[in-house]
Amino acid sequence: MIIVHILTRLLRAGAEENTLAICRMQQAEGHQVVLIHGREFDTAMVAEARREFDVYQLDRLVHPIRPLDDVAAVGQIRAMFRALKPGFVHTHQSKAGVLGRLAARLERVPCVVHGVHILPWTNIDPTRRLIYLLAEKTCAAWTDAFVDVSPSVRGDYLAHGLGRPEDHFVQLSPMHVARFAGAAWPEDWRALLDVGPDLQKPPTLLMLAAFEPRKRHVELLEALASASLPENAKILFAGDGPEVARAQRAALALGLADRVRFLGHRSDPERLIALADVCVHTSEREGLPRVLVQYLAAGRAIVATRLPGLEDILSDGQNGVLADDVPAAALEAASLLRNSVRRERLAAAAASTDVSAWTPERVYPSVQAAYRHAAARRGLDLSPSRTPRRIAV
Repeated sequence: MIIVHILTRLLRAGAEENTLAICRMQQAEGHQVVLIHGREFDTAMVAEARREFDVYQLDRLVHPIRPLDDVAAVGQIRAMFRALKPGFVHTHQSKAGVLGRLAARLERVPCVVHGVHILPWTNIDPTRRLIYLLAEKTCAAWTDAFVDVSPSVRGDYLAHGLGRPEDHFVQLSPMHVARFAGAAWPEDWRALLDVGPDLQKPPTLLMLAAFEPRKRHVELLEALASASLPENAKILFAGDGPEVARAQRAALALGLADRVRFLGHRSDPERLIALADVCVHTSEREGLPRVLVQYLAAGRAIVATRLPGLEDILSDGQNGVLADDVPAAALEAASLLRNSVRRERLAAAAASTDVSAWTPERVYPSVQAAYRHAAARRGLDLSPSRTPRRIAV
């Protein structure tokens, strides 16, 4: 079976990591996996993916709503589908979810699955909210199965009339959670924190997230500038993306340049989390963030801005703190850096949280069930070929 996954962007972020994990499991099962992404991508991540799958980039598939680009992108996607002749198309992210499903409908692709990684209508203006909901309602009629990143995401989609209950399958984002429990500090921790050989580690705040507007790095910096942090506290930002330069300018303008370290992409997130005393997450839109599961697995005190669905894993005041907005999150984080008793109580509760449901072997059966459901609706044979091949397009 040829399975085509299509994403708007291929950056180092949760939806992309989730998608790649599913691609690897399907490839291992014997299916032929093809990955299509849009104009924004991480070069190294694409190079890694190309060692495993056929990967194609479409220059007209962009994240913002741009009618001319969007029409052209549908044409590009249709051409890919005509050449590949997939049995399944699995769309991810909002823009690729809409354009990919439209192209699949026009090309009569046998089965269409949509991966729901985020609630795109959260915390946006009424006009965009209406556009997103209308687009999702239209595409839902062309979708054979939905793969939802959390129970709350599934519930929200159903509450908005998007698909039938039997068409929705909860698939938590697969990851090897064991690597985050008991990890050691990075070997270069002194250099990361700019700490001399005779000094102890200072109080450390970490945010591990892609640099994109919805993560609100700049807003967090602005709030931390007046949040009464401990005098020697350090702030670590790990990740990459289009907002890095803006965040760096903000840190300089706010007088935080000596406190903030921009680490870029690191291959050892478990060690960075181990180094942190408090871990934060200030996104304005999410499904269920992978990084919060990683913070829990590592047993760290967590502060996150309140979003629909976070209650699936965080209980306010018990294994984490849910703040109403970014300034409140900054105040909570600063308070935890100063209050070791409260911080350690939250960390202990985080460490005792069961996150075993996110292991790949627990996750993949939900994906298989979604595909079997879609195939049954269309009378399609799901037997893998066991002989993956490269495809010339």
